[in-house]
This record gives sequence, structure tokens and C-alpha cells, in this order.
Amino acid sequence: MHTNDFIRITGLEILAFHGVLEEEKKEGQKFYLNVNLYYGMEKAGRTDMLSDALNYADCCEYISRIFTEKRFDLIEAAAEYVCKRLLCHYEVLERVELELCKPSAPIGLPFSDVSVNLAREWHRVYLAVGSNMGDRQSLIENGIRELAEDDGVRKVRASRLIETRPYGPVEQENFLNGCVELETFYEPQELLALLHEIEAHADRRRELHWGPRTLDLDIIFYDNIIYDSKNLVIPHIDMDNRRFVLAPLSELCPDMRHPVSGHTVAQMLAQVDDRVILFDMDGTLIDSSEGVTKSAQYALRHYGIEVSDLDTLKKFIGPPLSESFSKYYGFSKEQAVEAVGIYRQRYNTIGIFECCLYPGVESCIRELKKQGYRIGVASSKPEISCRRILDHFGILDLFDDVAGATMDGRIETKKQVLVEALGRWNQIPVEHMLLIGDTLFDVEGANQVGMRTIGVSFGFGDVSQMKEAGAVTICNHMLELSQIIAQVADFTKVV
Repeated sequence: MHTNDFIRITGLEILAFHGVLEEEKKEGQKFYLNVNLYYGMEKAGRTDMLSDALNYADCCEYISRIFTEKRFDLIEAAAEYVCKRLLCHYEVLERVELELCKPSAPIGLPFSDVSVNLAREWHRVYLAVGSNMGDRQSLIENGIRELAEDDGVRKVRASRLIETRPYGPVEQENFLNGCVELETFYEPQELLALLHEIEAHADRRRELHWGPRTLDLDIIFYDNIIYDSKNLVIPHIDMDNRRFVLAPLSELCPDMRHPVSGHTVAQMLAQVDDRVILFDMDGTLIDSSEGVTKSAQYALRHYGIEVSDLDTLKKFIGPPLSESFSKYYGFSKEQAVEAVGIYRQRYNTIGIFECCLYPGVESCIRELKKQGYRIGVASSKPEISCRRILDHFGILDLFDDVAGATMDGRIETKKQVLVEALGRWNQIPVEHMLLIGDTLFDVEGANQVGMRTIGVSFGFGDVSQMKEAGAVTICNHMLELSQIIAQVADFTKVV
């Protein structure tokens, strides 16, 4: 917020040689300057010390010197030059308002004066910086250094850099991203031109939309203005969906408000927070033993295999069904696929709802969402079945996404399901995700994609196997989960 305090200098007379005509350049003429110099006077008013004030005598001498050191055809250019030189010379200055009067202008008609009026000030600006080509960190650091060395920029402060997955549809290398706070007296289009110049020095090429780049510099905020032109929109039009912008930006200005939505940076970050908790379904969210075992029993009976002890069929819970038919009953690949179809005849009509939520599931998920986590499902059960079950229990709307197997067998294993889930959360690094599961298959599938797992002891798996496979820890009750996650989850990867 700029101060309202200012010194006003009126009628500063200076002989100079500005003008288009040759006689103006040769003979010169008197110009009169009226200047308002804005700076915070609180300290000078309190101490009564000249050293704490802006010395207006010194200012007048400096204005006279810079106004005559160059010759301009246009008084607009002369006024622009004076304003910017003043802002650069006096660090305490926040804003300069200048009226430049030319009472001897060659007009040829009676008049008393002609003048130009303009104001220049330091603007608070926030930029996003990124790179995913070459020496990413050096390219970013060099770009920031070049920015800081420009006369029209001051008080540059950079966030830490974070590594993020690419945003958009183009497959490419990971980015380093950060944000920069600065003050500039450049207007938005002037600043944009400077940023493009610095990008060009880093060999930035705009050949592919969403494509890789050596250096990317984007204006996010410019004071609190709303600006819309053909080549520039401020605030950045998609900033509230980009965690790779909001996370480093929140380090610099968490309380800065979006001039349209009114949300702070911290609030926007919370809305796109990429801390993701993925839940397995069977044995983690629901006890599905009755529906799964009875449907497996139904399918086996079709082949003349009678299994009376349903507990022996709990091994069908977790891994892909076709694998279980082949592994435990020697079915060929074709028979296993057929058996899965028969299994689903019963399961999709009766067995799907022969299940119950484990105690504390709904409370746990609501607590995790309250803490800012995003919640998803990653299950080897068909996705359509997962959604029907969650909807049946009235909690489908608590999940941001549900990923599961496909009915055609294209996605079946836990690894395949997790790859699909990662594709849907394409802005979010796998390091920022946790899988909650109950079997060895969950831990191994997560390991294959680089994801960590927390095991649960109340499902159908073997705790010792999960630990041996690398589960981070074991949870014994859903109501413990949020506390356990807070202890083991480090969702920040800072460079």
C-alpha cells in the first residue's frame, strides 16, 4: 500500500533544449516542473532529523541535472526520463507525479501554457519461474539475476525451487518451479517485453504450446490490478489451478488476495493441495468378504468345483480375479476370463452390496479432507463397482477420484490401476501420494510406481508380508490413520 504523504515542488524553472525544431535545440527555452514526491514521512516526523527525510533541495538540484543532461524531441519522453531517474535515485521514493510545462512551445496561436502530466511508481509484482531443459537451476538463477540487474526492477526476492511434474498434455521432463517477488516501475506491457527478452537470452523458443522450455517467466500478480489484453492477462488466468505456482507463491505472499475471487494465495493453495491419499477398496474401506467369496463360490460351482468353506475363498480378495482362478484352480487364461464373467453375473447383481464399511471409515476420510488432503480410490475392483458401493454408502462425494479395473481387462493389476490414477492426477508428483492398502499386492504395486504405502491390519492381507515388502507403517484402526499420516508423510520436495 503506497503512502499518501508527499512533498510538492511547484514551478521549478529549468533552461533546457528539448523540442523538435532546430531553434529549440539551439537556443533552448524555459521549462517549469511541478513535482509530487511520495514517500513515508512517519520516521522524519517522529525524529525531526534531516537524515530521515527526503531533502527537497537536493531533489531540485538532481531534477535540474537530469533534465538537462539529455535532449529530447518530445516533452513526454523528457518527463518519462525524469520520473524513472528519480525513482531509481531515491530509494525511499514510492511514486512520482510530474507536470512538465512548456509555456514557450511553438504553437503560433495565443496560449498561456502547454504541459504533460504523468505519474510513475513502484509496483509490487509476483512472477512464476520455471524450467525443464538443460541446467534448470542455473537457467532460473541466471534469469532472476538478469531481472534484478535491470534499472527498472528492485527488491527482488525468490522462493525456493520445487520439482514438479509437467502441467498439460505434452509428455516431457519434470520442471523446476518457483516464484519471484519484485518491485518495478514498468507498466505491464513493458515488463512483459523485458521478461520475453530475458527468456530469449536463455534460448527460449515458443514452438509447441505446453511444450518444454529453457526458461519460463509469467506475471502472476501486478499490484491488485485486473488487466486483460491480447497477449497478457493479470492475474494469471489459470493460477488458481496450478499448485506449482501457488506452493512457491505462498512462501512469498500467503495473504495476497486474488482481486477477482478474493481468495488468498494460501486459500487457493489449500483448494488444489496435492497431498493425495489413495485408498484400496476391498479390505481397506470395506469388508467385502461375503460378496466376493459367495460370488467366487458361484463361479467355481459352474465348473463343478464345490467349495463349502467360504473362508478359503478370501484369497480372491485383493489380486485380479483372473489370476486367482488360474493360480488356485489351474484355469487356463481363456477359462479364467470366462470365470470372471460368471463371477460378475452374481457379484454385479447381489454380491456387490454384500459388504460393509469398516468402522471409522467415513469419519477418517472427513477428517483427512478437513486437513487439506485430497482423497482417491485405487482398487483392482472394477471402477464402476467401486463407485456403486461408495454411492450405496453415501460417501462417493467424499472422493476426488475413483480409479479401478476396467471390465475389458485392459486395467487389472494394482500397478496398472496406480498408473491410471497417476495419469489422472497428472500435476502431482508420485512422491506426494500415499496408498492405504491391506495386502502384499498393494505394497508391491505401489513400489512398482514409486509410491509409498501404509498397510492396515484389519483387512485380508498378512501384516508381516506388507512390512517386509516396504510398507511405511501399519495402521490398526481407521481412526488412527490421520495421525499416522501426519507422522510419516513428507509431501514437500524442495531443491
